[in-house]
Amino acid sequence: MPNPETPSTSIGKITENLYLITIPMPFRLRPVNVAALVHGRGVALFDTGLNMGHTFSKLEEALEVINRSVRDIDHIFITHHHADHCGLAGRIKEISGAAVHMSEIGRQIIHSNSDQRRVADTVKTFYLEQGIAEETMDAYLVFLRYFRRATVPFQADECLDFDRGYPIGDTAVEAFPTPGHARDHVCYFFRKEGILLSGDHLLPENIFNLRPDLFCPGFRPVEAMLDSLARVEDLPATRVLPSHGAPFSNLKGVVERMRRQHGERKNLILESTKGGPKTACQISGDIFGMDLPGFDIFLALNETYAHLVELRHEGMVGESKKNGQMVYCTG
Repeated sequence: MPNPETPSTSIGKITENLYLITIPMPFRLRPVNVAALVHGRGVALFDTGLNMGHTFSKLEEALEVINRSVRDIDHIFITHHHADHCGLAGRIKEISGAAVHMSEIGRQIIHSNSDQRRVADTVKTFYLEQGIAEETMDAYLVFLRYFRRATVPFQADECLDFDRGYPIGDTAVEAFPTPGHARDHVCYFFRKEGILLSGDHLLPENIFNLRPDLFCPGFRPVEAMLDSLARVEDLPATRVLPSHGAPFSNLKGVVERMRRQHGERKNLILESTKGGPKTACQISGDIFGMDLPGFDIFLALNETYAHLVELRHEGMVGESKKNGQMVYCTG
């Protein structure tokens, strides 16, 4: 549930016209970074923060520091359809008329999420099959119902074209599809400035960063993430601005660390499944421990399941159903 004592918002200058706004979230989760590109009187916003607590007023306060307001926002570029990244998009659009840009897959995900009963049933079925306890699942569903308010409904005005640049004032931004953390994830690159807005694709500390897409069973998060890492690692970026955590300059180093991390988790899963059939929840417990806060249990399971999908595809792990639950074993 929300933490009423959230830290203050900060805004930092990255270039003459680009600012990084760090907005606290009313949860234990880390603050989210939002980029604001000033062009004339207008502001292009990259992600928005979620619609909960004081996040909207915190965004307003940050914009006031650079003599702008929410009404000046004329473009919103979304990295992916998670509440902490697009939750305020609908509210901002209502005030300023800003055009919302996101991927075509993101537009499809909005449609998939519109039937809330279907979403809840699909989520419950999946996690119970992966070994989550019924009482843990019930508590999670209560959280999800509460969390739905974190996104004001909106529609995309334009689906991104990955073969062109988007001129904004005196600069231009390029969009790169980077699925993995989410099927619709997009990174934004300012080539002239050498700045990459990496969203949740590249984080300075990548702990639980993969998750399945329950409405696209063929999606392979690990394969997609590794392909996406290759897509951005050679960009001439001198600075990377992630959605969580501090900016960093060692793009290739972070990419290599993420590759090693995925390899290490693959080996840990193979070791866990040698002892006989286990649910994804049990395997996740072997790797990350079971003494995790409630929400982190699901994040860790998502990460584990994403690797199980890849190992199953490679023929290294078998999957079967036992007593209504999916179990996995090596061989």
